[in-house]
Amino acid sequence: MVKYGDEPTNTFQSRWSVSEIKERQTNISVFSRICEEYTDAEHFCEFTRKTTSILLQTKTASFVFAVSLILPLIMIGVGISNLEECPLNRNIPVFVLVGGAIASLKLLQVLWKQYNRRRVPAEEEATDTHSGSTFMDVLTTLFLIVWFIYGNHIIYRYRMPRFEQTTEDPEHWCTKNVYLLTMISVAYTYALVTLIILIVLIVVCTVHIQNRRRAVQETDDVECT
Repeated sequence: MVKYGDEPTNTFQSRWSVSEIKERQTNISVFSRICEEYTDAEHFCEFTRKTTSILLQTKTASFVFAVSLILPLIMIGVGISNLEECPLNRNIPVFVLVGGAIASLKLLQVLWKQYNRRRVPAEEEATDTHSGSTFMDVLTTLFLIVWFIYGNHIIYRYRMPRFEQTTEDPEHWCTKNVYLLTMISVAYTYALVTLIILIVLIVVCTVHIQNRRRAVQETDDVECT
């Protein structure tokens, strides 16, 4: 059996040891990693931040982000084909188009970083935080937040408009695809963010309560002895 740090005797043995180490690292459960971060974190906010980071790196999160990429791609197509089809507010199709483009970019950034985390060793990953990708990450996130607030502003200013032009009020209409897609994108964003916050809170509280109970039990055991 080859121990970690031993000199490999041949190429096959070297490859086997590397793959074994990678498999061992990926087999560590998410809950175990979160429990380790609980003991290492200096304060509760740091623990919450690290827990969020771990949960967003899971394969389940990658799947959700990959599926979520469908919506912004649809937004790009609908926005391009309906730029002049919303006299009610011509900024609504622009919001759909630009929001879809930036959301697609952000999701691709997240998926690419997750792919690199699984492929690149932890030591090399640490150096990546000082690269230009971090700046782009922050920039796209801030733009998405501002654009999302702007979308809430322009969509909730109006009641449900007509979806076809009328002679009585020819300017008070907006094509159905654009208006409904805007509402769906805003609602989906609220739902996704709320779901992430709830999951993080549940996991953080569960780990915190379990560790507190374990600490109390250990204290009682020491007092009994």
